[in-house]
Amino acid sequence: MAQSLGQRLEAEATCPLCLELFSAPVVTECGHSFCGRCLRAVLGTPPRPAACPQCRAVVAPGSPRPNVSLRAVAELAAALAEEARRPLCPEHGEALGLFCQSCRCPLCPLCREGPPHRRHRVQPAAEAARELRETLQSNLGFLRKEREEFKPRGEEKSVSLLDVGKTLSSCEAAKAPIPEPVSPELQRTIESLSETNQLVMGAMAKFKANLLSETDRERVKVTLDPETASPYLFLSKDCRTVWLGEWQQNLPDTPKRFTGSPSVLGSPGFTAGRHYWELEVGDGDSWAAGVAVESVQRKDSLSLAMGKIWAMRLDWDRRYTALHMVPAPLALKEEPRRIRVHLDYEAGQVTFYNAENMTQILQFKASFTETVFPYFWLWSQETSIQLCA
Repeated sequence: MAQSLGQRLEAEATCPLCLELFSAPVVTECGHSFCGRCLRAVLGTPPRPAACPQCRAVVAPGSPRPNVSLRAVAELAAALAEEARRPLCPEHGEALGLFCQSCRCPLCPLCREGPPHRRHRVQPAAEAARELRETLQSNLGFLRKEREEFKPRGEEKSVSLLDVGKTLSSCEAAKAPIPEPVSPELQRTIESLSETNQLVMGAMAKFKANLLSETDRERVKVTLDPETASPYLFLSKDCRTVWLGEWQQNLPDTPKRFTGSPSVLGSPGFTAGRHYWELEVGDGDSWAAGVAVESVQRKDSLSLAMGKIWAMRLDWDRRYTALHMVPAPLALKEEPRRIRVHLDYEAGQVTFYNAENMTQILQFKASFTETVFPYFWLWSQETSIQLCA
């Protein structure tokens, strides 16, 4: 059986994952479209590269773009589907959206302007249907009560029952149009889609649970390494908070210690795998956080160490900067207070997220060949960095 134009449009505007009309659709670099929320579920939390559900090409977090045209098509398909569900006037082919109270019949806008109904009182069909349903339910309750009280020998009761029959006939004549029953073929299609949707949702729930479990394994407990801390930096006893002091501490100048910049490394270091940690920076400025390789320059200024650091920085003028080689400005719509740093050693990716809403802030591409450590920098006594437990 050939599909109608509306059915074909609806099929093109359906997400292949949730089998619903697209909601805020996005398109991947490989050219496939999905609902925004469906693709976010595939990429996981935090987002990481995943296979496209249709062609298995790699989809990188941040690469999908809003598909504005497809969103308009989905909205049009929804409107057409809604219109198709409405009964049509057999004379004019318009939707029967009105109800004539005088003639007790449904009308389309063209019927309303015709001579038979022009002077009659009309109301929206949905409102009339609701009132008529309430009337029918009330009459049905009355009939049930009469049936319970009915006695064959009671002539008066019999006459009263005949009156109720007339009332019921009157109500029957006033019924709003009832849509035609769903065809067996459409019912089977709906049932099949429902079963498919349940299977997909079940698979998605299992995938999400596995992904959350995998994500938990990626979280690491990072502490600040006091052997690397600049003499100007002070660490808490649990080595989870760092702030800039007013004086220089008398600390041994070992090869590991930063003396050219107020920096400190975190522990442990990583030579493989996927790992993430979170930190809080409060409302202060002049801080930086990210990763650095073991060979980072520790006795020179921060500018000379740039090539070995991948970090984001908030400057004194409240502007954000991406730090690596040549610093680059970052345009952020909000100031994150809690930040997640995610390291994928083999993929050579360092990704920063606003941990409060998991919005991606920045992603670096690199090629690591040595141990990578968490990295922190401070240049304001009004600021502290705290590692989250």
